[in-house]
Amino acid sequence: MGAKVWLCLVILRFMVCFYPGQMKGYIHPDQFFQTVEPLAGDIFGFDHLRTWDWNATSPGPIRNILFPYASVGASFFALKQLSTSGYIDISGYTLQAFPRLAMTAASLIADIAVYKTAKSLDLNPWNCLTILASSYATLAFHTRTFTNVFECALFALVLMLVVMSHKDDLLQNKRHLEGNTSNTKSDNNRHVGKKRKTKPKSSIEKQAVPHAATSSSPNEALVGFCLGFIVILGSFCRPTFPAFFIIPISFWITGSVTSGDIKAVWEIFKRVAYIVPGAFMTFVVCVVMDSIYYGTLDAAILNNPTLLVQNLNLDLLHNITITPLNFIKYNIQNSNLSPHGIHPRITHFLVNVPMLFLPLFVCFLKDAVSFYKTWHDRSLANEISLITSHKLFVLMFLTPIMLLSLIPHQEPRYILPVIVPLVLLYSDSLMKPLSSIPKMYWILFNLIGCIIFGHFHQGGLVPCMEYLHKVATRPIDNNPTSFHFVFFHTYMPPQHLLHLQDQILPPFANLSMEKYQHILPKQENVVTIHDLMGSDQLTMFDRVDKILSDTKTVTPKPYQKEIYVISPASLDTIFCRLNVKYNFKLINQFTHHLSMEDPPEWFPSYECVAQPDRSYSRMNFGDTFQTMLSLFVYKVEPVTYLDNVAKS
Repeated sequence: MGAKVWLCLVILRFMVCFYPGQMKGYIHPDQFFQTVEPLAGDIFGFDHLRTWDWNATSPGPIRNILFPYASVGASFFALKQLSTSGYIDISGYTLQAFPRLAMTAASLIADIAVYKTAKSLDLNPWNCLTILASSYATLAFHTRTFTNVFECALFALVLMLVVMSHKDDLLQNKRHLEGNTSNTKSDNNRHVGKKRKTKPKSSIEKQAVPHAATSSSPNEALVGFCLGFIVILGSFCRPTFPAFFIIPISFWITGSVTSGDIKAVWEIFKRVAYIVPGAFMTFVVCVVMDSIYYGTLDAAILNNPTLLVQNLNLDLLHNITITPLNFIKYNIQNSNLSPHGIHPRITHFLVNVPMLFLPLFVCFLKDAVSFYKTWHDRSLANEISLITSHKLFVLMFLTPIMLLSLIPHQEPRYILPVIVPLVLLYSDSLMKPLSSIPKMYWILFNLIGCIIFGHFHQGGLVPCMEYLHKVATRPIDNNPTSFHFVFFHTYMPPQHLLHLQDQILPPFANLSMEKYQHILPKQENVVTIHDLMGSDQLTMFDRVDKILSDTKTVTPKPYQKEIYVISPASLDTIFCRLNVKYNFKLINQFTHHLSMEDPPEWFPSYECVAQPDRSYSRMNFGDTFQTMLSLFVYKVEPVTYLDNVAKS
């Protein structure tokens, strides 16, 4: 039954990708601009915005290219091939669905790793998978194009490899704590005659004998190679990855070694040596790929051994691109983090962990209180140094949170991977007794999370981009149009969803300039996107004034100009006034849009002077509720002198 529940949840996870309109929430701009947006430009040639972290300016690009191309890039190449073959059209829907399908498939790596880890430790694997798959952190975040999805999957793989390598020690220690061990001195005395006494082994002997008995040394070398491969790959994908692997890797290297003799030192040295080849190979591959992509290394040098030998000097080392190093250089400067937001150091513990995993976090707090009440007990004090899977998972949860709390910019998605140790620790506590169904409060918590973050949060922006695509590509009757889309108090608009080629211009671009002359002969509509983010209304009015002014945006004679403002419905009072120069006419709205920065007023009473028919006082409660949770599209209509005379 547990397998069927998990399978249903996995199907739901993929359905979310096939029907993005039902889970259209826009959680964070990085879900587009760290992966999808730049690759849409690379692969399809669409106009796009390449943000600072992809540019070669100081301290250099911080985004590794391997993961985006292996996931989003692969899905885009498949879409491009299908489109070329005539099987499918490239649209806003397919540009969303294909990358999300790829990321959802990648998220299953975490499921597989959790299953194998739970099986190795005699835990209930289906309970663990049910809690993991039903979490809104999985359904909402892992079905979007965040690099954190890979970080979580790789963390789960590291945990799986470490646990499977040391499962005998972990299980033995677990049984010892539970009083079920059969090889202690008391058990030997009790069962004398039934079982031959064995000499007590040191910690090193306990670790070394099983390896000799099972001839698992080659496997240990293979595990070390894989771990080295994963930790470097994860560090290039997310430079915060070391915060997650530091505990499991340290445990794998040291194992249950407690003595400091030469044999123990040799075991530790040997395991470190096993990690190095995989880590070094992966490091070289990632650095070469990034350096070629960002243009700091000429691929011709690598293809010509003679040139490669001639260029093996310090200049070559200075030219290579190491994205994790650039990431560190950028983030150690608080001045660089200020535009992204500076948070209190306890934000992860007090806000982000409860927001993502509240029921699991409550289980952890109960566990901590229980430990505090009993840690003075003598039997517990004697076994405090005994490593068990429970202690290991607690450390894997606490350590990343504490290390990431040192960084002043803290977002919930940064700690997504800690769901892996949490479900291994407390999944049984969240399941109904003798059932494969989670408890009701877990279901309600994650249902609310899916609705808010998966559906409502900035949920009108992505459908709006498809509408603006239709506006920008409408047939040209007489003269082409220069469209200006002004985004006010929204997240960054993903420009690739307009799927335009060579038609998007920067703000205040002069079309008569030489570098834009290739556009004029085409006589096509052009688009300019003005992202005002959270600016005040005076900035918005000033921007519209500048766009309307021919001295600010010089538009050649064949082009006419149209301005659209996209803003949350909660700011509608700004646009309901009658102005001297221009008015804002509401032409479309996209429901189920929630802006946390501009929450709606639930019982608005103002009258809309510009368009009295859409005053809230004339709506019933249902229409008011739906309208307030919407994203509005206004068209700017200049007011002429004759209009003013007619109104007077």
